[in-house]
Amino acid sequence: MTPRLALNLPLTGRGTRLALVSLLALVWLSGCSVMHSQQGTTPIELDSQFAVIPLTNLSQTPQAGDQAASILSALLRARGASEVELYLPADENPLAYDNRARQQQATAQALESGADLIVAGTVDEWRYKNGLDGEPAVSITLEIRDPADSTVVWSGTAARTGWGREGLGVAGHKVLQSLIEAAPFTAGSGQ
Repeated sequence: MTPRLALNLPLTGRGTRLALVSLLALVWLSGCSVMHSQQGTTPIELDSQFAVIPLTNLSQTPQAGDQAASILSALLRARGASEVELYLPADENPLAYDNRARQQQATAQALESGADLIVAGTVDEWRYKNGLDGEPAVSITLEIRDPADSTVVWSGTAARTGWGREGLGVAGHKVLQSLIEAAPFTAGSGQ
């Protein structure tokens, strides 16, 4: 008698291959990600002066917007941006849901410093999922704006569910990295 899977497929020959492919697909899909970004936009010069402000935190994790902004500023530098300033004004209540006042303060500071571009966005999800594995789940939307008229130069959104033993910061880094790679950066006129 041939051993069989619960799907009544034999564990020999073609049935074994089908079962293994199905299992691998299931394992692969357990660490999923998705990313969408604006297409056909004007190139963004890396020699611009970038101002990264606190991201709006729509997640249930306190200070997730600040964590994401910190990672984002480092990734912009790693991508080749030479002038990146992280503006994180003092937070009177780090557990507060609404951080619009801090964003406005950071934007004002960036404008005073002569920033060419404001990098902002939202953290929609920044948490560990419930369950045995407790996978990290991250969802972020980014916008790069021209401070002169607040027009959006580029925008993108990405989300990822990581692996059970993956850290939340690692999942956040991967999401932000995919967004930075999708942005239409160019070496600029000064390089």
